[in-house]
Amino acid sequence: MNLLKKYFVFSSLLVFSLGIAQEQKDSETRPEKKEAVETTDSEKRDSVYIPNKVINKTVSDTVHPKDREKNYNRWSVNLNVGTNIGIRPFTDGYYATTPNYFTKPEFNHFDLNVRRMFNTKFGVMWDFGYDSFTADSGSPDFSNNMYRTSFQGVMNIHRAFNWEEFTETFGLQIHLGPGFSFLEGPGTSTFNNYDNLFSFLAGATALIKVSDRLAFNLDYTMTTNYTHHLALDGMSQVDPSLSRTGLVHSTTLGLTLYLGKKERHADWYWENLNVKDEYKDLLARVEELEIMMNDTDRDGVPDYLDAENNTIGGVAVDTKGRAVDINNNGVPDELETYINNKYGDLQTINNLATGEYSSAQMKQMINGQYVNVFFDFDDTTITTGTISAINFLIKYLNANPDAKAEVIGYADEMGDANYNLALSRKRAQRVMEMLVRSGIDPNRLKLVVKGEDNSVPKNSKLARQLVRRVAFKVD
Repeated sequence: MNLLKKYFVFSSLLVFSLGIAQEQKDSETRPEKKEAVETTDSEKRDSVYIPNKVINKTVSDTVHPKDREKNYNRWSVNLNVGTNIGIRPFTDGYYATTPNYFTKPEFNHFDLNVRRMFNTKFGVMWDFGYDSFTADSGSPDFSNNMYRTSFQGVMNIHRAFNWEEFTETFGLQIHLGPGFSFLEGPGTSTFNNYDNLFSFLAGATALIKVSDRLAFNLDYTMTTNYTHHLALDGMSQVDPSLSRTGLVHSTTLGLTLYLGKKERHADWYWENLNVKDEYKDLLARVEELEIMMNDTDRDGVPDYLDAENNTIGGVAVDTKGRAVDINNNGVPDELETYINNKYGDLQTINNLATGEYSSAQMKQMINGQYVNVFFDFDDTTITTGTISAINFLIKYLNANPDAKAEVIGYADEMGDANYNLALSRKRAQRVMEMLVRSGIDPNRLKLVVKGEDNSVPKNSKLARQLVRRVAFKVD
């Protein structure tokens, strides 16, 4: 291996080592800051109850403290392989192979570059490349090589134009800068049989993010050489009286490896990313609190504290949502007092406990809509657990032959109002059919269609279960 090739190998290893060493140094000398402003769990919970402007400021101050450290990696290494097309200059009659990218690709270009980003938009790249040129059909045989190094500026177009608003997978970079190339020239004594060329490179790189550590890239670069002494084939010298410029196009596929201990590289980091995550966390916590604060039985005690979330509305409860029952007879004291005052206390409590009710009590419970037949969502099938409500009405009608009953159908607010009206009718009809089959004269029954019951919160799944029902009213 001659001195020039040794130089290229040594330079490649040196830049690669310096990049890793610098990243380690950055990690050791500038310890990561989790956040410039840390909040306790209690403070985060408290922030949910303050106005939106204060929430926004709290999140912004947490994610963007004034002295916030750059929370992204800056070093990366690109390894690429592809094809080149030598445009000029060539010796008369000599032509290089022009590859067909799909049917006959020629892998005659390789490059390695180390890149460091100053911020999320701009950085620099040190590049090393190799190109080979071989004779095409119809050309005299030749084989020649060119080596290059360049120092280029890099700009993340996708960050400059805020692509992260619609994609975090695809990126685009442009790069350009000066370079120095060596073209093999066995017939020249310039730089130990190499033609030294000053170059300018410009290109574009498309990125496809695979992970926070890896991306695929597709690059297209134009290399313009300004000081040719030899043709690209190496078989002749360039006439100094003519243009000494040359042009080579290269297209490569490669891998971009991101270095560093931070979560993301500057290519894919954007300042609002943490704000976005923070808002998601806040919204999740707010939704969780809303669920926790639901009060299904409307007794004033949130469900997450309610040990008995099916108490009768209006009945006094303790701090855990349990109906107050001092004498432990299974009947809430408030309901027990009402019945005692309304109907007397001869056998009320015992009847309630055993299920034996007076006609007055049964009528009061039916008309108070404590007796209901419940249905599943968008269904007209009578649930097994509510057949006892129908049996309760049958017992009352059998005990009171002159009494008549209204069968009242309801539906929840979900869906079309006309559809819900028809659904509530079908539910009432289904109950009436069971009553008639049980021996009740249909002339004693009246079908009443109410449609949607909007007495409960529409967005509460548990509450909607209470209004998908058929209730009764007796005279």
